[in-house]
Amino acid sequence: MNPYKEIYPYVLLFMILVSSLLAVALASSTRNLAGKGWLVASAALGLVFRPAFQIISIIARDSSSLRELYQWDEVIGLLPLFSTACFGLFLFANWSKSRMRLDMRNLLFSFSGRIPRSAFWISVCILFPLGVLLGFAPYVSETSGIAKGIILTIYAVWLVLSTWISLAVYAKRWHDCSKSGWMTLVLFIPVIGLFWFLGYLGFVQGTRGSNQFGDDPLETNPA
Repeated sequence: MNPYKEIYPYVLLFMILVSSLLAVALASSTRNLAGKGWLVASAALGLVFRPAFQIISIIARDSSSLRELYQWDEVIGLLPLFSTACFGLFLFANWSKSRMRLDMRNLLFSFSGRIPRSAFWISVCILFPLGVLLGFAPYVSETSGIAKGIILTIYAVWLVLSTWISLAVYAKRWHDCSKSGWMTLVLFIPVIGLFWFLGYLGFVQGTRGSNQFGDDPLETNPA
């Protein structure tokens, strides 16, 4: 029997708990920390859910009557994806604090205002991988019953939420270029629409100074 294989679950549990507790301590003890809520959310997903399943797994591996609990590993395994995305948004909030006028809730959920090219690319790079991985989850899952239903529910909720977030981000980037958010409809033009969309939102510099959609986001945030 490999002793390292036996001790690995306990080491993993310890590392998850320590890193999550340190993140919570950092968020609670630091004033004016940008994106503090995203850091707490990231830590909570790692601190509450993953260790709980790790403990169940340690107990269940030696019990034939509890082995069916292993099928929940795929459900719990989705949570680190959200934890990583939340941590990415926390880093994004800190990076942008001294560079642009940016509120994370406005970035993700509001269709008003403006964002520059950098915010567009960073938000896409954080959220797109999460969407891809969750999109494949229902098709590669080997679970059944309630666990399968939960995976499908998570996927359905994320599909609706990510669509809203994506449209909100795209609209604000179009606004930065003094264009209506309805320009996102160019994606319905085969082939050309995708290149037009990425080329414009990803590479065209926004309007300098204020426009009809708001202030220049690249003006330094006085806060």
